[in-house]
Amino acid sequence: MRIRTLELTRFGKFTDAVLDFGEATPGRPDLHVIYGPNEAGKSTTFAAVLDLLFGIRTQSPYSFLHPYPSMRIGARLEL
Repeated sequence: MRIRTLELTRFGKFTDAVLDFGEATPGRPDLHVIYGPNEAGKSTTFAAVLDLLFGIRTQSPYSFLHPYPSMRIGARLEL
């Protein structure tokens, strides 16, 4: 499985943010590193991937801007 795009529609401090990892090139390595300054949202993005795969917990620490019922994460996956 490969994540093509990660859509942070309403999650943590993100609203309508999209990370597009582009298309995979057959026969070439496919590794993406997300980096940035402190408080840029790296840990939030990692938590979003986990919540995408396993579900958003009702007591999520990322519901401070968007209440739990309105939190949304989306993705385009390649299998």
